[in-house]
Amino acid sequence: MQEISKTGRVVVVIAVLIILGLLTAVAVSYMQGAGTGDRSNLETWTPGGTQHEVTINRPDLMPMVDSGKKDRQGNPVMIRCNNCHDTKEPNTLTESAANLKDFHQHMSFRHNSLKCASCHNPEDYESLRLADGTTVSFSNVMQLCAQCHGPQFRDYNNGSHGGMTGYWDLSRGPRQRNNCVDCHDPHAPAYPKVMPVFPPKTRIGTKGGEGAKH
Repeated sequence: MQEISKTGRVVVVIAVLIILGLLTAVAVSYMQGAGTGDRSNLETWTPGGTQHEVTINRPDLMPMVDSGKKDRQGNPVMIRCNNCHDTKEPNTLTESAANLKDFHQHMSFRHNSLKCASCHNPEDYESLRLADGTTVSFSNVMQLCAQCHGPQFRDYNNGSHGGMTGYWDLSRGPRQRNNCVDCHDPHAPAYPKVMPVFPPKTRIGTKGGEGAKH
C-alpha cells in the first residue's frame, strides 16, 4: 500500500505542476492582450476629445473690373467679366496686356508662358478651367493652382506652406488657413527676390556700435 501511495503522490504532484503551467500560460496571454489594447487606445486618443474645424479662405465674390468711372457716391463702377466677354470672340492666344485694347492694359502677366485661356474659361470668363477642360468656380481656385504646383500643394496639406491663424492644437480652438490667392497674385505669383543683410549693430535702447566692448 505504501508503494501505491508513493506512486499516487507523484502523479498528483505532476498533475498539479501541469495545471499550474497551464494557468500561468493563460495568465501571460491575457496580460499581453490587455497591453495591446492599451496601446491601441493611446494611438487613437486625442487631447481634449472634441476637435475644432479647419476653415480655408475662399474667394466668395465674382471678380470685377474697374471701369474707371465713379457713381454719385464717388465709388468706382465695377463691371462683371461677361458684360464684355459675352459679346467678344475669345482670343485664346492672348498672353500679354500689350495685345489688349479695351481693358486690362494695366495688368502685368508673369506666370511662365501661360496664356489667359490657360486658366480662364473662354466660354465663360466668370469661371476657370482646368487643363482637362473641367470648369471650376473662382472659389475653388486652389484646385486650379494644384494641377501645376503639386509640391506646393503637398506642403500646404502638410501645413508647411501657406499662412494660418488660430490653433495648431485643434482641441483648443479652430484654425483659419489662407487660400493661394490670399498671398500670391495669380497673374504674377512669384515673390520678388530679396537680398539678406546683417542685422543692425545697435538697437534702440541698447548700447553698442563700433568700438563697443562685447
